[in-house]
Amino acid sequence: MRRRKLLIADDSEMNRAILANVLDQEFEVIEATNGQEVIIALQSYGTQISALLLDIVMPEMDGFEVLEEMNRRHWIEDIPTIMISAETSNTYIDRAFELGASDYISRPFVPGIVRRRIINTILLHTKKHQLMDVVADWFFRREKSNEVMISILGYALGLRCGEKGMHMSGVSRVTGLLLHCLMKRTNRYALNPDDIDVICMAASLHDIGKLLIPEEILTKPGKLTAEEFAIVKRHTVIGAEIISGMSVYQNEKLVKYATMICRWHHERWDGKGYPDGLAGDNIPIAAQVVSVADAYDALTNERSYKEAFSHDTALAMMHNGECGSLNPLLLECLDELSETLRHGVEKKPVGQSAEQVYETVEELYSGQDVIAARMTKQLEEANTKAEFFANLSGELWFEYTAQPSSLHLSKGAVEQTGLPDVIVDPMENEAFLSVFGKKTLALLTEKLQELPTDRTQMEFMAQITLNGKPSQCQTAILVSGKKDSEGHYSSLLGKIVDIDENYKRIQMYDAEAAKPALQKQVLLPILASGESVIRIAEKQVGPVLQGYRTMFETVRLVDPEICMQVSTTKESHSVQKNEGCFALWGKSRRCERCISQDAIRMGKIQTKVEPIGNDVYYVFAMPIEIDGMSYSLECVNPIRSEDINGIESEHVLNQLLVRNRQVYVDSATRVYNRRYYDERVRNLSGEYALAMIDIDNFKKINDRFGHTAGDAALYYVEQTIRSMLRSNDALIRYGGDEFFLLFDNMPEQILERKLGELCRAVRKIEVAQYPELKLTISIGGAYASGRISDLIQKADAALYEAKKEKNRAVIF
Repeated sequence: MRRRKLLIADDSEMNRAILANVLDQEFEVIEATNGQEVIIALQSYGTQISALLLDIVMPEMDGFEVLEEMNRRHWIEDIPTIMISAETSNTYIDRAFELGASDYISRPFVPGIVRRRIINTILLHTKKHQLMDVVADWFFRREKSNEVMISILGYALGLRCGEKGMHMSGVSRVTGLLLHCLMKRTNRYALNPDDIDVICMAASLHDIGKLLIPEEILTKPGKLTAEEFAIVKRHTVIGAEIISGMSVYQNEKLVKYATMICRWHHERWDGKGYPDGLAGDNIPIAAQVVSVADAYDALTNERSYKEAFSHDTALAMMHNGECGSLNPLLLECLDELSETLRHGVEKKPVGQSAEQVYETVEELYSGQDVIAARMTKQLEEANTKAEFFANLSGELWFEYTAQPSSLHLSKGAVEQTGLPDVIVDPMENEAFLSVFGKKTLALLTEKLQELPTDRTQMEFMAQITLNGKPSQCQTAILVSGKKDSEGHYSSLLGKIVDIDENYKRIQMYDAEAAKPALQKQVLLPILASGESVIRIAEKQVGPVLQGYRTMFETVRLVDPEICMQVSTTKESHSVQKNEGCFALWGKSRRCERCISQDAIRMGKIQTKVEPIGNDVYYVFAMPIEIDGMSYSLECVNPIRSEDINGIESEHVLNQLLVRNRQVYVDSATRVYNRRYYDERVRNLSGEYALAMIDIDNFKKINDRFGHTAGDAALYYVEQTIRSMLRSNDALIRYGGDEFFLLFDNMPEQILERKLGELCRAVRKIEVAQYPELKLTISIGGAYASGRISDLIQKADAALYEAKKEKNRAVIF
C-alpha cells in the first residue's frame, strides 16, 4: 500500500529531522527549507500531500506568507496545514488560524503527541470532505440529477439505517403535498412557491446526521436502551452541524432550511420533543411539516424493529399522538390528502446500480463507525458537563448561533428573564426584545463591528430586565466562528452579571464626591495598629476623596469587579459608566496586573508605574471599605524630571527600569527579546541600516559539545557583538541562534565595513571551557527605507545567501 505524503517545511535541519524520525513510519516525508520550496512542492504534488507541517520563521517566504499564497490558490481547503513553531504569543496563533491553519503546535513538544495530533488532523479533514462529498453529489447537481441523487443518498442511508425503501425521497414528496395544502388553508406562514421547493429539497437531508451514528444501533432489531436512544437522538444536532459546518453557501436559503429541519424535525407541538424542547409555532414551520411527513413515511414502511403499517392505521396512530404531539392544522392537511397519499406517493423503483452505489457508500465509511461512536460520545459528555455546571452555578449564560438563528439560555437566565431556554429567530421575538432592549442589542452590534480582528472577547455595560425590573448588567462576550462579509459572527457565547446594586452605590459615592469642598482641613482616616484597610461610612466618601486630592493629581474610588470608578481631579469629578477602569490608561482590555484587585484581595497597599504615551505615572492603590463593601482607592501622580531628587523618587524610577528589563530582556543572553521586537520595533518606519545574524553550525556545536557549550556560544557571541555597538544600537535575540541588529543613524557606506568587523571579531573568540570550539557567524545586511517588518525580509534574504558559504556578511 502506497504511503501518504507529508510535507515538512522548516529551515532548521534538526527540527525537520526530529519530525521526520517520528512520522516516516506512516508517511512518505518530503522536506522544504523555505517558503518558496513549499510552494514548489505543493505545485508538484498537489492533493497527494496529506498534510503540511509549517514553521513560521523561514527565509524566502515565512509561514504566514505561505498560508496567504495557499489561500489565494485555494490549496488551504484541500491540504490540512499544521503550524509547528517556537512562537507562542496569541498574536501568532490567532493569525495562523485566521489564515486557515488546522492546528498549531508549539515547541518544545512531545513527539508522540505531535504524531497523534497530526494523524487526527488528517482523519478529521478526510472525514469532513467525505461528508461534504456525499451531500455535494446530490446538492450541487440538483438541476440535472436531483431525483436520482436523492434516491441514491436515501437508499444508501436507508440501507445503513436498516430501512427498506426510499425514506428520504418519500419524506420530500409528502412534505411538498403538505405545504401546498397548508398554503391553501392559511396565510399564517409567510412561504412562497420558491420556499416550498427549497424546503422539499432540504427535507431529503433531515436524517443526514445518522451518518455519524453507529450502524449497530441504527439496525438493532429490538427496542433501544435509554443510552442507545440518547445516541440516536443526537442525529438532529449532528445533522445541523454537518450542514452549517460547510465552508460555502451558508447564506443560501437551502442551507438555512436544511439546518433548521435537521435540528428540529423531532420537536413536538406540546414541547416534549428534542433536542431543544421547542413548542408550538416556536418550531419553524419547515421543521413542523417535515416532522409530520417523517412520521407518516416511517409508519407506512418496514423498519429493522417493526413491520409496515397500513395507511389507515398510520393516520389513526398519528391522530392518537403515538408519534408525539403534532400541529393540528397539519393533521387536518394530512386527512385532506388521505386518498392521494394512499395511492399517489409510491416509491420509485431503484435501478440495478443501487447495490453498487451502496457498496461505494459503505466503502467510503468503512472502518469509521468506531470513530463516529467515539465522537458522538465525546460530544454528549462535553454537552452534559457544560449544562451541568451552568445549571448548578445559577449564572446567566447564553449562546447564540447564526445557522440556524437561535438563542440558548442557561437555567439561571431562564429563571431571571422569564424567557424560554431556546428562542428561534430572537430578533423577531417580542418577548426577547422587551427583556434585552433594542438599545442594548444596538450597542452589542456596534461593539461587535468595532471589535479588532486580533481579539475574541469584549465587555460592555447595558440595561437588561431581570426579575421584572430594569437592571444595569455587565456583559462579557466571546466571539467564535468566522466573521462574514457583513461583519456578523456565526456564534457568540456570553455571560451576564447583575451589577445594579454596585452601580447605584457608585452613583451615590459620585454624588458625595460632587459636594462642595469643605473649608477646613480634612483629617484623613488613621489606620488601626497592624491594619492596612481604611474603613469609612458613605458620608465620609466626599471628605476623604477631597483630602487625598490635595496630595495627588487624580484620585479614584474603584470597584474593579465591575470596572467602574469615581474619578476626581482638582478641576472636576466623574463616574465612569461604560468603560473599564483600565480606559484611563488608554487600554482596551483589563490590565494584566490590576493593582486594585490585588489591594482588595491581599488587604495591602499596592504600587506600580504606568505609562500613557510619553508620560509616566506613579500609582498606588489602598484597600478601603465603605459601610462594609470593599473598594480600592487609587491615587495617581505624574513622574516629572524636576521631581527626581529624593531616594523615594529614585526607587520609583528603578521600579520602572526593572519592569522594562523583565518584560523585554532575554534571560539567556541579556539582550532584547522577541517581544521587544514585536511590540517596539517591527512597526517602526523610516530609513534604516539593519542586519540578521546567525551563528554558523550551531546544531553541530550542541551535538558535539553539548547544550552547555551552545549556551556559552550564544553568550560569547552576544557579548562580542554588544561590545562593538553604540549605546543607541539595538541587538535583539530574534529566535534560537538568530539575532536582529538595528543600527542608529549609520551611514550606508559604513554598513558593509561594520558587518565585516563583527564577523572578524567573532572569529577571534576563545572559550576557555571549550578550547576546540571555533565560532563564526553569517550576517545579512540591508540599508533601505520602509517599515521594519518589511525591511527585515531583505536582511533575511541576504542572510540566506551568506549562509551558503558561512563566515561572511552579505548586503542585500
